[in-house]
Amino acid sequence: MAATHYSPAQVEAWASTRTVSRHRRMIRETTVLVADDAADRVGGFASIALAATGQLERGEVDQLFVAPEHGGRGVARLLLDAIELAAARAGVSDLLTHASWRAVPVFERRGFRHVEVETVHIGDQVLTRALMRRRAP
Repeated sequence: MAATHYSPAQVEAWASTRTVSRHRRMIRETTVLVADDAADRVGGFASIALAATGQLERGEVDQLFVAPEHGGRGVARLLLDAIELAAARAGVSDLLTHASWRAVPVFERRGFRHVEVETVHIGDQVLTRALMRRRAP
């Protein structure tokens, strides 16, 4: 879905950083929430660092993905509800994320504010994204 906001080369460069070993580390080191549908198909997932780990700050929403066939059905909203609940239970009051331009409106609807534009270099590709923050309720 980010293809409308990034070139094919940028999407490919970004996807190349999402390895199986990196996902395994994310699962071990963060709280990962998965949304599934009535047929037990994954509709999306999100992760939050409830404690600082690796390059993630405490309260950092590292990933929020919704499967294209589940887009527009409130999956992101449900995942962010669960993220906020997990953060509150862990005593995390400040949330942040490095949002793709596709995800910015989703986070804005949840009260995140755009702090700055970040530039990321992956190989020969340059991508921009938004650093966003929000104080948890």
